[in-house]
Amino acid sequence: MVYWSDITSDASFESPFHAKHDQGDRPMYMTFEPDGGGWNNIRMAMETVVVMAHAMGRTLVIPPGQGMYLLRK
Repeated sequence: MVYWSDITSDASFESPFHAKHDQGDRPMYMTFEPDGGGWNNIRMAMETVVVMAHAMGRTLVIPPGQGMYLLRK
């Protein structure tokens, strides 16, 4: 494994899940809606959806700010 160094072949890699726009350049989206869980559950779900949206070449849409379980003020 190689840590903390630039791997030049990574720049040309394209995810097999990346959307192919065969109907023009129509934007594609992915939405995120946090569940009613605690902070760590929401954080892990957000990390996952950010990676998925990037891998699939979609724009991530997040909801407006809201209070979280046990963190509402």
